[in-house]
Amino acid sequence: MISYAPLHETLKEKEMYLSDLRDIILNSRTIAKINRNESVNLTTIEKICMHLNVPIEKVVLILNK
Repeated sequence: MISYAPLHETLKEKEMYLSDLRDIILNSRTIAKINRNESVNLTTIEKICMHLNVPIEKVVLILNK
């Protein structure tokens, strides 16, 4: 199972919202997937990491079922 809790925490630390990434690097469909903790393309995760200048651990967490 995937959790984007680290991303939400990172955005909070940076005083940003997920919607701030819309139109810059994410589209509405991807934002909806993230909000539902659904998997997104690794290239998308990389873009988020690069844009926020953070390692992958600050964006996604893989949970065991």
